[in-house]
Parts: sequence; structure tokens; C-alpha cells
Amino acid sequence: MDRELLAHFLRARPEEVAPPDRPGDHVACVAHLLRHISERLADHPAVVFSRFGEVLSQTRPAIALFGDYTGLGGSSRYLVERWWTDPAARGRYLVQVGATEHGRLRRYRHAELGGLELYRQLLLDPVECQLLLVFAAVPGSPSDEKLRRLASAAG
Repeated sequence: MDRELLAHFLRARPEEVAPPDRPGDHVACVAHLLRHISERLADHPAVVFSRFGEVLSQTRPAIALFGDYTGLGGSSRYLVERWWTDPAARGRYLVQVGATEHGRLRRYRHAELGGLELYRQLLLDPVECQLLLVFAAVPGSPSDEKLRRLASAAG
């Protein structure tokens, strides 16, 4: 994606968007704010993506829900690439099937867990061009229980 197009999506000026060959972009060098935040969300499925869709970090519940992307190399670390090339990854994909009467709470379908009602929050770091995706269930709800059981079984 060129800088002008990325700047448009980030609502920034092109000169504020880092060029794609910055040294801090390599996975081995990741020590960014969104990763730091995601580590404190240990009870929630949370994933940090690079500007290119590469999974940089995942919480344990996210690994239980979607599979482990960080333990892989090459293009298998990219959510979209893996979805297209790995049928098992598609089976773990969370599909939005509608909204609820509670505003931002959305309904999802997961092959293993069935129906879930979750909040989805996206946080963007425009400087590093990284995205934090977090899912949360209403505490004590059936969806919360399903996520907890899945995470404990995987952990």
C-alpha cells in the first residue's frame, strides 16, 4: 500500500506515515505500545497487527480462539494469507452474523464455540501503523463462559 493511500485511511498527511522500510517494522524488533497494551489484556482475545496484516502478537485467549500465528514463519503470520491457504484457519475464523439490541455488542459464529456475543474494539497506532484488535464478552454471559473454557482448555 503506498503512503498516500495509507495516509488517507489513517487520516494523516503522507509525510506523517512511516515508509515501509523502517527498521522498527521487523517482527524481531517489535516493542511497541500496542503490544505492551495487549499483554495487559491477558483475559481477552487480543491481536496486534502490522500495517501489512502480519500478526505481531496475540494473547493466550486469541491463540485459543484463532490459532497461533506468532509461532509461524513467512506468509503464515498474515491473517488473510493464512485464511486463504489453510482450511483449518478458516475453521477458526470468527464470522460476524449480526448486531444485537445493545448497540456495539455484535453476534458472531465460531466453528468450535458456536454463537458468541462480543464487543470488538480496534485501536490504531498511526505512528507505527499498527492495529490492536480486542474482543470482549459481557462478564458472566454465556459468551464469556465459552471464551473462558476455550482459553483454559488451551492453556
